Amino acid sequence: MKAWMDGKMVDFKDAKVSIFNRGFLYGDGLFESMRSYNGKIFKPEEHLARLYRSLGAIDIKIPYSKEEITGALYRLLRANGLRDAYIRINVTRGEGRLAIGSRGIFKPTVIIFAKPLTPYPKGMYEKGINAKVVCIRTNELSPISRIKSLSFLNNILARQEAMRKGFDEAILMNTRGHVAEAATSSVFLVRGNRLITPSLASGILPGVTRRVVLRLAGEAGLKAGEASISYKELTGADEVFLTNSLFEVMPVVKVDGRKIGRGTVGAKTALLAAGYKELTNSL
Repeated sequence: MKAWMDGKMVDFKDAKVSIFNRGFLYGDGLFESMRSYNGKIFKPEEHLARLYRSLGAIDIKIPYSKEEITGALYRLLRANGLRDAYIRINVTRGEGRLAIGSRGIFKPTVIIFAKPLTPYPKGMYEKGINAKVVCIRTNELSPISRIKSLSFLNNILARQEAMRKGFDEAILMNTRGHVAEAATSSVFLVRGNRLITPSLASGILPGVTRRVVLRLAGEAGLKAGEASISYKELTGADEVFLTNSLFEVMPVVKVDGRKIGRGTVGAKTALLAAGYKELTNSL
């Protein structure tokens, strides 16, 4: 398998960084995950727009345009003979002195790899999953909450807490006690004909799949919007689901062991999941 590293195709075994790389030392960098269907990447422009906005927010400048990165993504898929793939872009500030200060001249490191996508079990979509609201909180005042930082420990600890207690996924609240997001995904709830997702001010990543689902909901006649969501509103919803680029639309039938609605996959969740699948099938 090949990876794309700083403008060159290299074998996985040769895709290495220095022990003094700031991504390794401090998590000083970003990543972006996306998915290809039948050899075509879904929403690459939106993923790269988010990546470059986030790079600007942490003052990392890479010597590649969005068009060059897009070309690299497709060359990588072809080089590895991949059609349905998980794709990840990693960007670090590069190698520098052993201190958290970022003064000096850095050459950012850019690594892209792709792997065959392992589908999530069909039963998770048919039966739904059980989520846990964990003790770990999201700091909605931190700029880190709005970017895909390589420093992902908060999310890792949240997932570990949920799974240790027998749940499938973690949902994080913010410091104000409002719903933020799941460990690797956006949260949605349905109440009647309304579809609600936490606002960006809640301290969440502006998800690409989130944006697509909000548009699909509007086209389906749902009243879709953003708001601050309380724990009571979450557990009292008719339906709850999660979204990200890899598993798409994932139904949640229980939160903290409490049934959501009837405790089965809701009709509107199924409708939006089908609408998303139709989009990806049309690539």
